[in-house]
Amino acid sequence: EKSAFERRSLILSQYPSVAILGCSDSRVPVEIVFDQGLGDLFVIRVAGNALGVSTNASLQYAIHHLKVKVVVVMGHEGCGAIKAAQLDEETIKKEPADLAKALL
Repeated sequence: EKSAFERRSLILSQYPSVAILGCSDSRVPVEIVFDQGLGDLFVIRVAGNALGVSTNASLQYAIHHLKVKVVVVMGHEGCGAIKAAQLDEETIKKEPADLAKALL
């Protein structure tokens, strides 16, 4: 756990060494899984850890501006987004419009 002084120093800058594209599932908190604290990881979370325009741009930011040296794409067991992507097209079309578009 970081001291108040260490947390205050993070206001001005961050120096993560790793960028992680992970699932937004609330049961998979990346910082806890890897036992890391504030400022240690640059984490991008999206359902199914899918690479899209915004997630790709976030990873590019981490690599280009924050100079991270390692990129991890982290999946997990029982991912609802992955299960949903395997549904038949008719079932997917019953989902809200943006979700259906992402799944198709």
